[in-house]
Amino acid sequence: MPLAGFRSAVFLWALTISASGSAADYQFAALPLVVDEASGLTASLRHPGVYWTHDDNINLPASSRRSDPLLFAIDGQGNLKSTLNLAPVRQRDWEAITSGEIDGQPTLIVGDIGDNRNSWPDYRLWFVPEPAVLGGTQNADPTALIRFRYPDQVPAPKRQGGWSGGHDAESLVLDSQDRQLLLLTKREHPARFFTIPLSARHPVTNGERLSVQDRHTPVVTARFIGFLPTLPAPDLLAWLFHPVVGAYADQPTDMTLSDDGRLLAVLTYGAVYFFERKPGMDWQGALAKPVDSIGLPLIDQWEGISFSRDQRQLLIVREGTGERTLMRLDVPTTLRAR
Repeated sequence: MPLAGFRSAVFLWALTISASGSAADYQFAALPLVVDEASGLTASLRHPGVYWTHDDNINLPASSRRSDPLLFAIDGQGNLKSTLNLAPVRQRDWEAITSGEIDGQPTLIVGDIGDNRNSWPDYRLWFVPEPAVLGGTQNADPTALIRFRYPDQVPAPKRQGGWSGGHDAESLVLDSQDRQLLLLTKREHPARFFTIPLSARHPVTNGERLSVQDRHTPVVTARFIGFLPTLPAPDLLAWLFHPVVGAYADQPTDMTLSDDGRLLAVLTYGAVYFFERKPGMDWQGALAKPVDSIGLPLIDQWEGISFSRDQRQLLIVREGTGERTLMRLDVPTTLRAR
């Protein structure tokens, strides 16, 4: 049978089994209307059952226009619990958020790491203490900043202007075990992993204008640690559609790391892939091959992912508004912490 005919036959069979199968494994809810372009998600360390998310910048990626830099606290059903306004911070292209305990303080780390044109001279990670109390809109100031660039970034020829060698990234996690941040690029095949030591953060004080401190913060260079391996199709339907949508569906849009630093979940537009770092293993070894995957119910703008605090579920958000902008699914039982 010709390949096209074989795929068509298998596709009809796959539709039959999927209609009665995995749809019940996904639980959906709606994000608040103010979160209409969700681009990151992380679990709160201070408030059980709460997650922090944010919009991309005013629906204009890589825009130089100013918008209100807001973080939104939501619960697992998508209800808005609080808004955090980082008023002095310029929101250039926020694409990720992660969290961790830094110097005894539950801290949010916002990744201004998007670069659709690969033209920014450097990128920023803002460190913001989690508020002790939720409710209404609160103002918050960052306490630290990392400015960084990639090792292959260089000024472009004078006739072109700008910079070359930058990377568009939407995935960021804090590896508390090794005290470093992990970044994963998006618009390239294969995607690349980089690390930045937590020690690179530069303190931000309220006594001086933030814009001045921003300009004078030293720029560090991220370290390349390896490529994301080829991602296998998570299920039969994904395999069937891969020749058509693979280049789009395989783009990494976020990742989340379990509290024990063992399990890394990488989100794409079509699936979640799990990588396991076993005792004594470095990230180069852990990233060699995914140990499991879950196909998502449809290919869409899934942009943020977080483990629940008990590590038993994943919460995923997508751009847009409506009833299916927040999704919950179970972590495979074989991968849960022993």
